[in-house]
Amino acid sequence: MNEEAGWGYDLFDINMERQELGDCDQTYDSITHHKIVICKKEDKMQKSDLHTLLIYQRSYFEILEEFFIGATGCSFDKFCNQSEFTEAINKLGESLKNNSKRSSVCMASFETLAKKLGKLYSQESMECFQSVKNVKCCKINLGGSSRFLETQLNAVKKTILISDIVLIPDPVMPWLESKREHEKFKFVNIIEAVFFTLHLKNLHSQDFDMPPFLVFPSWEKSLEENDTQTKNETNQLIADFFSYYANREIISIEDVFDYVDSDENNFLTRVEEQRLFISPGGEVGEPLRDALRNYRDDALQWRTPGFNEILAHAPQGRIVLNGIMERVQPQFHLFENANELNSNPLLCIPAQAHYFSLLSRMNNSRVSDFAGSDQSINVAISALANSRLDYLANINDEQLVELRKSDENVKFRNELRGFITGLPTIKIEDLDYTAAEVCSHIESLISTHQKEVEILNGKYKAKHMKSALIAGGGLAVTMVPALAPFLGAALPLALAAMGKYSSDKFDESHERKVLSSSMLGIFALVKDASKNR
Repeated sequence: MNEEAGWGYDLFDINMERQELGDCDQTYDSITHHKIVICKKEDKMQKSDLHTLLIYQRSYFEILEEFFIGATGCSFDKFCNQSEFTEAINKLGESLKNNSKRSSVCMASFETLAKKLGKLYSQESMECFQSVKNVKCCKINLGGSSRFLETQLNAVKKTILISDIVLIPDPVMPWLESKREHEKFKFVNIIEAVFFTLHLKNLHSQDFDMPPFLVFPSWEKSLEENDTQTKNETNQLIADFFSYYANREIISIEDVFDYVDSDENNFLTRVEEQRLFISPGGEVGEPLRDALRNYRDDALQWRTPGFNEILAHAPQGRIVLNGIMERVQPQFHLFENANELNSNPLLCIPAQAHYFSLLSRMNNSRVSDFAGSDQSINVAISALANSRLDYLANINDEQLVELRKSDENVKFRNELRGFITGLPTIKIEDLDYTAAEVCSHIESLISTHQKEVEILNGKYKAKHMKSALIAGGGLAVTMVPALAPFLGAALPLALAAMGKYSSDKFDESHERKVLSSSMLGIFALVKDASKNR
């Protein structure tokens, strides 16, 4: 399915370096049994905050899992492979047509989901959101979106390698808190969001001092529809966007519509020159004619007949304006979450990164509040989002858990931060350049690791050969007893050699385990595996 259908955006952030835990106590939550680190410093994370997050997330995933089984008749890990969701959901739809009883159970599961998530939001969401704000660590925030698909899931898994916690705005509740009247496949989109979100479930290890990710309540659609301040500030962001890139005389959202209607040709020219319109699934800089065609085609597939009827009678200027507003509006929530949760947003889809870059250059109060980001960490996360490192998403959950338990994410983050700060200052602002440099650095680290493995192989091959030659004398004694009186001294030497061989094998096994279970060892393994696919 199109990962950008509707208002689908996957943006994510990072900010503060994890605090050193030199003056801390460790205890265990009596309900969840998760390890809790309680720091005595001023910026410590309170035990109650972590407890709140863990309890909230446990309840959230229990609700999603119950729903998915009710809606599909099986658990998420047995439904299909991640890349086969479209085929599997079509097959499910066909089966429901011929099974009224199963269809009734499926539809009832949506009502239960709405009721239980609504209750969770009403009772615990504010406390959860406040606890997220209280967490002082390296945060990454997957920005406001109604979509959480394979690309977003892979982005989260890669980002866990460098962050302390990835914050994910709830991708399910937005489908329930708003009518989404122009979306053709609302129920399918809900199942899809739940399916991919549940693939994070196995990363709930009880041994973490904090969870590697948190799906937090965001209320984005409710705020868009009902909150006056959100409406006003979003409209102002859109107005400032067109004022900066199209017409300096624009002050308000009303001015935007007046400009588009009164001077459509100039508006469309400015849009194409400034690369302001990217269709769903399109590329930065695509011709406006192609972008318009792609936008209409996408709407025919994913939007309702009523929405397409509106498009059919709308002038080109209004269609382009609507497409750009659909791109800009979710970015408001991105900046808002970054400011509220003290986290830096970054993006893993080029088109969305392009809009973030456009907005970041503007003079807007919401954007200006976000000025104090950690550029070196921004670059590191941008590099992880690069397609050159896609193989890192193939690290399995068990390996991720072990890496997190040994704080390899912190070591890796510090390694990249040190490299990035050593780059020429003038280049740091060029994310494309610096991300490419970081990718090359990571690949260089992997190559260095592989050379260490080769050195290890040579080292122990020589040792084992020497032990085998010594043991060979003793073997001759046992095979030819008549020679024993003449070679008797070789027997204890051979036994000692065999003991040395066993000792060397143990040391070799240990060193191999250390190398293969390290961050770079796992990187090398998944990189090699990706070549053979």
